[in-house]
Amino acid sequence: MQCPVCKTASLHNDQLESNLATLSCTACGGHWIKSYQYWRWRDAHGRDLPELPPTPILDEASSVPNAGSATAPRLCPDCGHFMRRYPVGHETDIELERCGNCGGMWFDASEWESLRERNLHDDVHKVFSEVWQTEVFRRQRAEAREKLLHEMLGAEDLDKVRNIKSWLDKHPRRSELYALLHEGYPDHRLFGE
Repeated sequence: MQCPVCKTASLHNDQLESNLATLSCTACGGHWIKSYQYWRWRDAHGRDLPELPPTPILDEASSVPNAGSATAPRLCPDCGHFMRRYPVGHETDIELERCGNCGGMWFDASEWESLRERNLHDDVHKVFSEVWQTEVFRRQRAEAREKLLHEMLGAEDLDKVRNIKSWLDKHPRRSELYALLHEGYPDHRLFGE
């Protein structure tokens, strides 16, 4: 069985965790986990661990561009079908790859370890779900919007606008104030003049 990244290196038997057999590549450090092996480990692992926040110090895995973000699709080393990428989100840059045919999963070097540090390694099966991916997409859109607003307005003006909005939202005559702002100039009829 050939490594989907290196293409020429063979995968060899390895073990990531107790009861989690994998096939690993000595050239790139990646790991292939067959679906049944993951589920066997997951069943023996027991309860879900609570997700931990990211560490403030960038580790090597998060500071290096993810090999999973390459543009060329990879082939499943088991059945030869194309694998699909799934962003993990949750303040990581990790994209896991999974074969839709056999269910096997590819982890680039240090991805499993990075997920383990955050207690996300026991949620891998959830990463591939529509619910998880929808939430990742929602968060990515929110982050992109926030970045755009910071670029357009700057942090100081954005804070001022948010403070004004907060004040307006709590004001007893917020509808009239929003109407006034929407018009762009005072409407004397609004104030009875």
